[in-house]
Amino acid sequence: SSQKAKNIILFVGDGMSLTTVAAARIYEGQLRKQTGEENQLSFEKFPYTAFSKTYNTDSQTPDSAGTMTAMITGAKTRMGFLSVNQIPNRGDCATSLKNPLISAITLAELAGLDTGVVNTTRITHATPAATYAHTSERNWESDADMPASAIAQGCKDIAQQLVDYSVGDGLDVVLGGGLNKFLPEGKNPEFPSTTGARKDGRNLIAEWKKKQPNATFVLSGSQLSAVNIKNTQKLYGLFNGDHMSYEHDRIADKEDEPSLAEMTKSAITLLQKNDKGFFLVV
Repeated sequence: SSQKAKNIILFVGDGMSLTTVAAARIYEGQLRKQTGEENQLSFEKFPYTAFSKTYNTDSQTPDSAGTMTAMITGAKTRMGFLSVNQIPNRGDCATSLKNPLISAITLAELAGLDTGVVNTTRITHATPAATYAHTSERNWESDADMPASAIAQGCKDIAQQLVDYSVGDGLDVVLGGGLNKFLPEGKNPEFPSTTGARKDGRNLIAEWKKKQPNATFVLSGSQLSAVNIKNTQKLYGLFNGDHMSYEHDRIADKEDEPSLAEMTKSAITLLQKNDKGFFLVV
């Protein structure tokens, strides 16, 4: 067939092994009063299935950083590395700056596609960060997480790398948690429910807004649902100081956070406005 896919959505279930999928299939089936095994999850009805090995090169039990790097760059690397190859040692700033790997998000931006990252952890956490950041230490989420030597050598924390990401026209949708990594240490009047983590005194949200004047920023589920996507060029939302709430807790505690489904729907609605197509990581 000469047909080509226009859009790509990469759904990543962290730790989602075959046994996890089997458990989900059975549970969903039993909720429908079946025995469970005969049930099919939505994606199990797709015409093709493939397996890929995403192991770390230096650890038999891999972590989210190296495995997501394998997914998003096509290259295996060390534990704790985000879109950096396996040449540096972990935490080696200088060598890591010389050994970046190209993310599929970057390739999509260079091709003129719209791009988005949606997740329920901190947006600076390993899985989402591999899409836009390059570092030999996944824990360098804000400057407060970094040694002074790494900062002096020119390595940027992950939050700063997100704000500075400018390939193509930059990311078009960013939705998740982790607001505290973008705010100066202590309380911030503009964000009363979040205690900032940064030691450099920078308000990266304010800097981000200056860099992306056409973007709409939201901080809650109700704000997200009120956005007119048709009139929105870019959409950025951080809905919790830390990781977003688990779905069970979000509903039980009536948290004003959007569900993963709501975030994904908003992202697709915005991204599909690009006639060239889009690449979305969820």
